[in-house]
Amino acid sequence: MHFDDIFHPAMIVLAIAIAFAFYSSQQKQRRRMMATKFVGDGLNGIYIIIMGGLSGGLAAFIAATGSLIQAVTPDHKLEATKKLRIGLALLLSLLAVIISVRNASDMLPIVAVVFCRFTELQKSSQRIRFGYFLSVFPWGYYNYTNGLYWLVLYNILIGTSLLIAIIRHRKPITPEDPV
Repeated sequence: MHFDDIFHPAMIVLAIAIAFAFYSSQQKQRRRMMATKFVGDGLNGIYIIIMGGLSGGLAAFIAATGSLIQAVTPDHKLEATKKLRIGLALLLSLLAVIISVRNASDMLPIVAVVFCRFTELQKSSQRIRFGYFLSVFPWGYYNYTNGLYWLVLYNILIGTSLLIAIIRHRKPITPEDPV
């Protein structure tokens, strides 16, 4: 979809996905961040599939599944679901590769999602944000090569939002006592 298609009905889906993604990246608590990310990823996947990006849409649905599992898992049970989350992500990613990959760039969103599943193993929201920030780059390239220019803009905005959130939520550095 090009920039002149701003009134396409799928743009409503994308606008809501962007709103949830921004809201997600600014959350302080891991579970709240994952719950809002679940909604944003699901809507993003719907938009990508509507626009013809099957591997990206499937990758977004895999990300949504991982976010949902994380959102419903209490912090003290996070370790217990680690194998389930990684195993499910790897299995779904393998199926997505078999079903949807036509060229090398189709692998990028799937690889980014698997990378994010490993960063989500962290209990630190900051580390999760940083992993998401790094995954913006392969997603952006995938969206660009598939002509999904609104999603390239989305990736730039989400990357910026994540960078702001990383800076905003960092722990202050206390200077060492020189004595």
